Amino acid sequence: MATVILENVNAHFPIYGAQQRSLRKALFQRATGGSIEREGKNNDRVTVKALTDISLTLHDGDRVGLVGHNGAGKSTLLKLMAGIYEPVSGTIKVEGRVTPLFDAMPGLDSEDSGYENILTSGMLIGMTRRQIEAKIPEIEEFCELGEYLSLPVRTYSTGMTMRLGFALVTAMDPGVLLMDEGFGTGDLRFAERAEARMKEFVGRSRIMVLASHSDRTIRSMCNKAVMMEAGRIVASGPVNEICDRYYESVHAAAEADRQVKQSGMAALSGYSASNAAGKEQIDAEGRIENVGLVDRLSRSNGSARMTRVAAQDANGNARWDFVPGETATFRFEYKILERVDNAVILFRLNFMTPGGGEVIFAERREVLSSEPLEAGYEGVLELSLQVPDLMPNQYLPYIWLGRTSNAGAYDVVDVNIGLPAFVVRPSAEQEPRSGIMSLAFEARKSGTLAQDILTKVDAL
Repeated sequence: MATVILENVNAHFPIYGAQQRSLRKALFQRATGGSIEREGKNNDRVTVKALTDISLTLHDGDRVGLVGHNGAGKSTLLKLMAGIYEPVSGTIKVEGRVTPLFDAMPGLDSEDSGYENILTSGMLIGMTRRQIEAKIPEIEEFCELGEYLSLPVRTYSTGMTMRLGFALVTAMDPGVLLMDEGFGTGDLRFAERAEARMKEFVGRSRIMVLASHSDRTIRSMCNKAVMMEAGRIVASGPVNEICDRYYESVHAAAEADRQVKQSGMAALSGYSASNAAGKEQIDAEGRIENVGLVDRLSRSNGSARMTRVAAQDANGNARWDFVPGETATFRFEYKILERVDNAVILFRLNFMTPGGGEVIFAERREVLSSEPLEAGYEGVLELSLQVPDLMPNQYLPYIWLGRTSNAGAYDVVDVNIGLPAFVVRPSAEQEPRSGIMSLAFEARKSGTLAQDILTKVDAL
């Protein structure tokens, strides 16, 4: 009987020699991996939090596919199960022989012969010399390399090397089988034989966990699936249900990006909140807790979440459009899902150029607490602004909830959830002008009549 049990597992990796410039670039672009955080007294230790709070239980007969974008944590999870990585916290219990197949030919030495590589690779994946030697006739027959097995592997073509590796790994007796993407098999005729052999090989395993971007492979080889985002498990269940959910989220995110680009980020032409929100929409009161989560979790670690973003005037009326001189109050509500340190909200108003570029027009950074905030805490931040003498225009809000060190976002909210634009309308007294804002120039005027100067010259 085989089992794999992970309970509240976290995997963190310290990064040495990281440059501040590259880190800032990574933090403020859309992330594809775990969160990057600075720790220590002087924030001098950089850590990538690759996996967060992973809990998973597998039993005999489970064939599990891991789905998610690049950097979601699939390969890291496999390597934790294989014992290659150690978790910083949580427990991993594995009963049964673990067979990690992350490389078609582990330990390959191009100067060694095929036979020598079979022995080396076999021992690296846990077989004894006697077990390997007993499998050599089967490997010889299946890979069909004949006398090439006595020659250095550097004389092989790529397809020949792939065939040798495939014949070797599928000759094993797997227990808990861990596979990252799968293997190539060379020419078409061999591929047809390999497909049948792979099914038989997987069938001999007690548990299989496969990370792959191939929808066809996952659906054909697995009976369950786990969906990962930014180092977290966000869904698990029957393979078809999870695959459908994953690809729906991918398509929804792609469609949202397409619509945002088509609208030029709403530049100068009437921003529509429905363009970027996907299937879920902000309600009339600005509740956003469950809106656009796929994108938000891909750009943050999810330890805290913005639950409401709203704007109102001095009389408490909800609106996002103002004229110069009026007071706008922005209300941000949030809740803590995991204990966080040094929480801060960064609020920006971004100006869109006619070419579709984005310029930071103004920003305000407000520390929420210098003390740790525990899970379950709910807070509110209000920022009031007397609207300056701006020209009529639209400004796109951006809210970043994270640490005071700027390392590690807890949540990111902008056009990914379809926030309304902050609109400045012309006042009744404003004369038509162009630009971003009206500057208080002080004018002084003077002049002389040219005829007076000519008369004085004639008199001389």
